[in-house]
Amino acid sequence: MRECLGRPGAESIAVSRIIWTVALMMLATAGSALAHDTWVITHEQEALAHAIPPPAIFTTLGIANVAIALIALIGVVGWIGIGRTDIPDRIAARLNLPRVDAARLEPWVPVALRLGLAAMFVTAAFGLHPRLGYAVGESPVLFASDLEFRHLPGDWTWLVWVQVALGAAFLLGVWTRVASILLAVLVLLGCWLFTVDMLAYAGVLIGTAYYLLVKGGGRFELLADPDSLVRRVASVPPGRPQAVLRILTGLSFLYLGILYKFLHPTYLLAGVEFYGLPLFGFPAEVFVFIVATVEVVVGILITAGVMVRPLSFVLVFAFAFFSISMNEGVLGHSFLYGIVFALFASGAGRWSGNAAPATTYQPSPSV
Repeated sequence: MRECLGRPGAESIAVSRIIWTVALMMLATAGSALAHDTWVITHEQEALAHAIPPPAIFTTLGIANVAIALIALIGVVGWIGIGRTDIPDRIAARLNLPRVDAARLEPWVPVALRLGLAAMFVTAAFGLHPRLGYAVGESPVLFASDLEFRHLPGDWTWLVWVQVALGAAFLLGVWTRVASILLAVLVLLGCWLFTVDMLAYAGVLIGTAYYLLVKGGGRFELLADPDSLVRRVASVPPGRPQAVLRILTGLSFLYLGILYKFLHPTYLLAGVEFYGLPLFGFPAEVFVFIVATVEVVVGILITAGVMVRPLSFVLVFAFAFFSISMNEGVLGHSFLYGIVFALFASGAGRWSGNAAPATTYQPSPSV
């Protein structure tokens, strides 16, 4: 690993080469954001990577990192600035681009989120998507592969059955709003048990819990009494649940890009070396620096509501790329596919391509 981390020549990368390949890198690297780099390496590899100092590109200013940062800054400022004008609308009209009927997609978002949560809970409870180094079913976890019960003081394995119950509730649509409250409580408990590691997932999970609390869905909705608290919770301004979910998802990308890529780049470097990921002709440390930058850019754009629908396609491609390249399996991102569908269905900003804003509440299909 030291040879990989210390490869010379990182600062001699041509600026033009970086410019022409950042777009391709964005497609191929964004998927590692909401999947921990520690998922796909063993505890021994993680300890070794943690002990190695980060490469110079992460600690010293040079041609490569300054060029990448400037490209990212120009891109973010440019997209946000253009999004505040009518240029996107004029481009869409000139090219006769198809518009997305968000009002038709929106009712299916709770269904996608519920199914994603159900798959995540069942997978976590029975250890069906273990961290590298464990057999399937050997190590049950809370939410994700790196939140292992076996490393906690005391016996917390009873949370396995809590996850099974919540998974069944979300799958069947039984009292979805009650289940969403319990989901939020479980996230807070996870933050207490796993501290910083849980924060990687807390944002998207809390955003999902709030969305389902407002939107409900399933066969047993608690909306019979017009004056009930549940009815008042559901009567929030249109677009608020979507905005909360989108912003918390974007902030999660930012958090992971900064904490697990910029501050601990050797984790991904270990994975790059172990799996032999395609580096697009870059030295490994430059590749990881671009990954970190892309994740931060994606987080900023999603949080700001810019390019949300195009980014949802990018994320689907990226999740599939990393699932195949790192042998994660399709279950590795089951919950995140629901999040991506929510981003695509809701959109945001002038680049959303909405046919018309949805102004009335539509209940989700009772499935």
